[in-house]
This record gives sequence, structure tokens and C-alpha cells, in this order.
Amino acid sequence: MKKLLLFVVIAAGMAELSLGQTLKSRPDLKAPAPRLPNGKPDFSGVWNRPGAQDMTRTVNNANGTSNKGEPNPLPFTTWGQAQWDNYDQVRQGDYAGSCMPFGWIRSFTPHPMQILQNNEYISFLFEQSTMFQNVNTEGMPHRKGWPPTWFGDSRGHWEGDTLVIEALNFNGFAKLGTIGHPMSSQAKLTMYFKRPDMGRIEFKWVLDDPKTYTRPISNDRVFVLTPDVELMEYGCMEGNLQSLIDRTISPWTGPKDSDTNLLYGTAHDWPTYDLTKPQTLAGVIRKVSYRGKPPAITLEVDKQLLTVVMAPPQRMEFRDLSEQDLKVGVNVSVLAYPSKQIKGEVRAATITIGKTTTELR
Repeated sequence: MKKLLLFVVIAAGMAELSLGQTLKSRPDLKAPAPRLPNGKPDFSGVWNRPGAQDMTRTVNNANGTSNKGEPNPLPFTTWGQAQWDNYDQVRQGDYAGSCMPFGWIRSFTPHPMQILQNNEYISFLFEQSTMFQNVNTEGMPHRKGWPPTWFGDSRGHWEGDTLVIEALNFNGFAKLGTIGHPMSSQAKLTMYFKRPDMGRIEFKWVLDDPKTYTRPISNDRVFVLTPDVELMEYGCMEGNLQSLIDRTISPWTGPKDSDTNLLYGTAHDWPTYDLTKPQTLAGVIRKVSYRGKPPAITLEVDKQLLTVVMAPPQRMEFRDLSEQDLKVGVNVSVLAYPSKQIKGEVRAATITIGKTTTELR
């Protein structure tokens, strides 16, 4: 109840929106950024963001939104690689399909988002599942004794005209995108918001999560103001309940994390391949084990048969490499690395069929 009352009070205090934040007029998107009474940039408005279901992808969209992706492969720890390879939203369920909160980074991708702001607070209203986050911007310390949550404990402060929001105390269940890049409960997420003009927000996030990644990872994104868009009610369970009951969507019943790599074990994990010896191999598929442990194809190269270890099937499907694409008799080319332990085995980083190359890491 306290949270609800606080949100109502904040929303009431934002009744006077900055010039151009109304449906009655079309703002000049190149005009200077609006300001709050305290002189800081006002990020209020409805914002279009780039689709970033896979944070390693760089996109520049015609509507002005963009994402500068983190280079693939990500710098996983052994534990982080296991979470990445073990993630199977089809078999284990995706928490988003069960209408759980998305967490910060994944929330910035689907459906419209509105920001409301005053001198002391900034509120993010996500149409997706009618989620919201309300963040104090006065440099308050993190709260003590609060339970871990999907969005973590978020506090904001200003560095000049840049709003910085730091979040920690996560439950470790959320992913960084639909494809499933992991984060742990030990993560610290720092988000930077700049408004260079009326029409854009420059957004950067940095995740420092030493349990999952060997160094901090980040994305740089551009949001674009859409003053003619309004948020709608989003009843997630209303649309998904029957599908969950029928199990056409697998229910998410809690994390299925394992400290070990369930799909590749220790014999086929990346450290067992010589990454100093990349090989480009072209040949014909002679056998396919798309959903094997590990997933693999047998490739005939210069009259020799090689075992080519592939990516998890759910990752290949997400990147549009279906089981139908990997048929016996198909000519392919792979960028792969030889096993240090198993003769005649390589692990593929990419596969090319025709003119289409798919990343597998």
C-alpha cells in the first residue's frame, strides 16, 4: 500500500509535463531537451526503443533507434557459460511466458514505454505486463534488508546532465534478453541516461557481474520520442493462462540453474578446444544430431568424417538455423576449433549455408 500511495503522489506531482509532452501538439524533435524545475533534463515522454532480444547484435533502425551490441562471444566465466548453454525456454519454460517481471534490461525491448519525472523521482511505465519502476534520483543510499527482486534495488543520482541509476540486490532470475544471456544475483547494473535534444535519449547500461562474466559488459542504445503513442493495458495472464494450462507454453516454476554444463559436460565445453587454431572447413553433412548431448553434425571434408559440435538447439532456432536447414547432403562451411582431447572433433563458432552465416556462440 505504501508503494501504491507513493506512486500516486509522484504521478500527481507530474501533472505539469514539459512543453511537447502532450498529444495536443507535435513537438520539434530537434529542439533543446526540456528541463525540470531544478534545471536537470526531463526525460518524460513515450519512447520507442530498438529491439534488442540478443544483446550481441548491433542494429540501426530507420526510425532512429539503435543498439551497439557487445561483441560475440561474451566473456563468460565457466559458471556463466553453463547458464548460457543450459538455458532452454522450451523445456524449462521462460519466466516471461509465465508473466513474471522482466527485469530492467529485457523490459527496455518490447512494447511502448513511458517515462514520468519530477525533481525527486523518475518512473518507468512499461506497457509489457503493465510493469513499472519508480526510482529516487536524489542520491539516496541503497535500502538495507530488502529481499532480492527481479529489478533489484535501484537508486539514482546526477552526474551533470546525465542521470545515473545503479541497481543491485537482484534475485538472479532475469535474463538480459529473450535469447537468454544470463546474469546472477551478484550483479551490479549501472544505467546512464542522456537527453541531447527533444527527440532522443542516449541510453547506456553496464553490467558488472563477476560470477557470470570475466569483465563488465555493456550496450549503447538510442531511444526516440513518439508523442503520438499512448500506453495500453497489458493483461499478460489473460492471454497466457490457457496456454500454460494446456502446456503449449511451458510453465516457469523457478530457476533450473546448475553449476555444471548439462549439455556439453567437461569433454565438449569451450576450454577443451584450441582457440588458437581456427579452421575453416567446407564439406557435406552426413549425419545430424540436432538435439543430441552435445548437438552435432558429421561433416565429410576431403573424404574424411569430422564431428562438428554445434550450439544448443534453442539458440540455433532463435537465430533462424532450424533442424530443417541441417539436412544430410547439404553443403556447409564452418569456422571451428579442434578438440584438444578428441581426435576428429571440432566445435563450430559459425556455420554458413549458401550466403547465410549463423553465429553459434
